[in-house]
Amino acid sequence: MSEEPLIVEAVYLYEKENAEAHRTFNFEIVHQDPAIPVLRRGQAFHVALRFNREYVDETDIVRLLFSFGPNPNVLRGTRGINTITNRDAYLTDLEAWGVRMVGIHGVDLSVEVRSPIDSPVGVWQLNVETNTLGRRKAPNTYNYEKDIYLLFNPWMKEDLVYMEDEQLLDEYILNDVGKIWVGPWGSSRGREWVFGQFDACVLPACQLLLERSGIKAISRGDPVRMTRAISRIINSNDDKGVLTGRWDGEYSDGTAPAAWTGSVPILEQFLETGNEVKYGQCWVFAGVVTTVCRALGIPSRVVSNLVSAHDANASLSVDRYYDLNNEELEYDPNNPLGEDSIWNYHVWNDVWMARPDLPKGYGGWQAIDATPQEQSDNFYQCGPASVEAVKEGAVGYNYDVTFMVASVNADLMRWKEDPESDLGYSKIDCNKYQ
Repeated sequence: MSEEPLIVEAVYLYEKENAEAHRTFNFEIVHQDPAIPVLRRGQAFHVALRFNREYVDETDIVRLLFSFGPNPNVLRGTRGINTITNRDAYLTDLEAWGVRMVGIHGVDLSVEVRSPIDSPVGVWQLNVETNTLGRRKAPNTYNYEKDIYLLFNPWMKEDLVYMEDEQLLDEYILNDVGKIWVGPWGSSRGREWVFGQFDACVLPACQLLLERSGIKAISRGDPVRMTRAISRIINSNDDKGVLTGRWDGEYSDGTAPAAWTGSVPILEQFLETGNEVKYGQCWVFAGVVTTVCRALGIPSRVVSNLVSAHDANASLSVDRYYDLNNEELEYDPNNPLGEDSIWNYHVWNDVWMARPDLPKGYGGWQAIDATPQEQSDNFYQCGPASVEAVKEGAVGYNYDVTFMVASVNADLMRWKEDPESDLGYSKIDCNKYQ
């Protein structure tokens, strides 16, 4: 008669020790009680299991099951099944889950686990199944009750967000304060902003906003899709996102954009109420995007563009129209729903990643913009647009390169009413801002 399966009495994820190795030690939730594990994908972490009796290598079966999202599936990368064995196992396959036994001490078993380098980023769950060899009954199952946060790993060269220069990572991942440049040409100033990506509310808020964004579990390991979703969900225009934009000076039912000094109160309010937070403008959207990206492990920085074009009809020009008396029209006759404009400044974000979906040379910094301006694929979202493609004017590449090129390099075109012209207007001036 074989012995009954092991009963798991406790699982330890060494939150602080693993966080030290994974560069997640600054997250407040690692230090709260109970401590929440925050790990980076593709990197080994330690787990200890305590059983009701000693582990017998020949007959005991112990499996660690990691699950992500609503319908976990091994083939989709949202489920990892790890069977512990005493054989020497080396965690060499970066694209698969791996487990290695480290030691047995009485009723305690310690193992090392590594997640795949392309794992979905967000909250994972852990269950432990125990059984004995040849037993035909269902296994015992232990549910580890805490969430496990798995993040991008920009320190690991196989990760798509890998950044070689660790000094830059100190800034673009680990720095939780900074300045955002605002104001017009000649009088712009650095506005201090507390990004606060390690605050206890931030990772839970990230989880909520990603759920709201509708990005599928299978896509959450892809930084291109993740940053596109982030650019969409930080504004509230489409899908109950984080911040409502307002530019008319009427802020009595909320907080004036200029009153915010950091991202944490915004994300805290969003997490607590589940409602969009009032109000933001471009630098506020960009500040919150930086917080979310740095928290999730995507290198991110704020970019300010002075004299910034807003091209409403993808013409790569900002068009001004005049009547026969040289009076400027207050609308665009070719695009009556949204006229082109020039903002005295605009603020967006750069995020760092490889772009395997684009030709060689277009990886690195990618522009994303959460300020709702124009729809892209029917949503108010923008990017990621390769900064290299923007510099080259290579407008054919995903995503929204044309819009970003216009922001920094549009021609200012002036048109005058002309009854003789097929268009109804003739070009009278073109200013290339050079």
